[in-house]
Amino acid sequence: MLYIVIGICGLLVIGLCIFLMVNHKEEVVSDSEKFKADFEQYNGLMYEDTNESVIDVNIPEDNPFIYKTGKEIVDVLENETAYVLFGYSSCPLTRAAIEVLITAIEEASVSKVYYVDIKDMRDEYVHKDSIIPEKTKNGTDAYYEILDFFGNNLEKYYVYDETGFYAYDTGVTRLKSPTFVAVSGGKVVSMHEELVASYDYSNRELTDDEIEELKNEYNKVLLAI
Repeated sequence: MLYIVIGICGLLVIGLCIFLMVNHKEEVVSDSEKFKADFEQYNGLMYEDTNESVIDVNIPEDNPFIYKTGKEIVDVLENETAYVLFGYSSCPLTRAAIEVLITAIEEASVSKVYYVDIKDMRDEYVHKDSIIPEKTKNGTDAYYEILDFFGNNLEKYYVYDETGFYAYDTGVTRLKSPTFVAVSGGKVVSMHEELVASYDYSNRELTDDEIEELKNEYNKVLLAI
């Protein structure tokens, strides 16, 4: 009887261990699921600094985005033929654009787009008392490698004074959010930055005309390679 009791207890312990292992097994999340969760987590929220509503987005589960770090994307830019989206999920411009981009990608039957979150990657400048803006944050090493790759394809980085009227040249270029680019042979083949000229940066959804214009811009990038 003693051996039977010991055996039963042993089986119960083994069964409990197996149960705990199965139920605590780390869930494998695909990049497309991660992208959807990353963007949709802000739906219904407000920006604390402006007290404005975040633009709601609806991301399909089978979206084509594959996450890359800054360092990883440098290798892609230099060695692959690929599409890359630079942006970040809480960015008002990226949120205004993302569904338009996904529609264009789907219609072009493109199955893979690399995605790089640049929120914490870039350098930052502010205007104070001097005409020369002051750097308040360094970019990552990978960010500066990305800037080197883009070269003259990127515009100068300007910051504004407290009135929002006067702009000051930082002396460096800026990778904007969002930037959608096609690369091949170690070069930029085509790219589109931010949204459209009529967009007034007021954290609003695009009009129908703006959606069509932006989609046409994305189609130019998609047809470039």
